[in-house]
Amino acid sequence: MSNRKLTKFPVIAENGTEFRVTLKEDEDYVGGPALIGRIYIPRKRFGYRKLYETVYRPGRDEIYRFGNPDYIAIARQVYSDWIDDIDRRLAVELGEMAQAQRKSAAIDAFQAWDGHL
Repeated sequence: MSNRKLTKFPVIAENGTEFRVTLKEDEDYVGGPALIGRIYIPRKRFGYRKLYETVYRPGRDEIYRFGNPDYIAIARQVYSDWIDDIDRRLAVELGEMAQAQRKSAAIDAFQAWDGHL
């Protein structure tokens, strides 16, 4: 089997957003065979902009079976992993904002402190 690239547009999310999903099987990927999944959105003028990329390996990731892949399930998993990645990033950003607010409040409290122990 040679390297194979599959592309599907439109892939429509629950909210109606249209994406392009590409799945590329690569036998010569670092460390052995792998499937690279990518999500793109259409640009206003022409082409697509990549939003997300992930790599699945047989044996490590249940979703990808090298000899018998289910490309539809893999495309759904790429989308799901992208949404999970967004959620993780938002949680980190919210945590950092909360930490910054706590630090700012601690600085304000220190500056307002009268110095008595």
